[in-house]
Amino acid sequence: MTPEEIRDRLIGSWRLLDVEHIDDDGEVGRPFGESPQGLLIYTPEGTMSATVMRRGRPNFAAADILAASDAERIAAFASASAFAGRYEIVGDEICHHLEIATYPNWTGTDQLRRFELTGTLLTLYPPRMRMEGKTRRAEVRWERLAPWRR
Repeated sequence: MTPEEIRDRLIGSWRLLDVEHIDDDGEVGRPFGESPQGLLIYTPEGTMSATVMRRGRPNFAAADILAASDAERIAAFASASAFAGRYEIVGDEICHHLEIATYPNWTGTDQLRRFELTGTLLTLYPPRMRMEGKTRRAEVRWERLAPWRR
């Protein structure tokens, strides 16, 4: 499949099914819980956006978007991740050229992801990275969203 054909198949919206990280001993963790929430969007213009979070995150006590306690902010940051930028197909990988990210170390970086694209399922394989003090590999599974009808 050519990069253009892959890109055409990626364009659209994807709902998160699962996020797993696996350490060298085979231990599987789910950093966003058993039933995470998330959306991944690839546009025809070459922009992408991803948001991933733990289901059932608590609301802030105050009804003021900027008035959370430090503990609430820490819990919110620890239970969600978001990033966006441009994307392209490079060989057998998707390259996310990140312009913004909740994890500051990723802002302005290129994040390569091996992937499998089968029917309505997309699995991304980020490179091995440090998570909770161990180097782990990850698998992030998405399902294509059907067109929204009101």
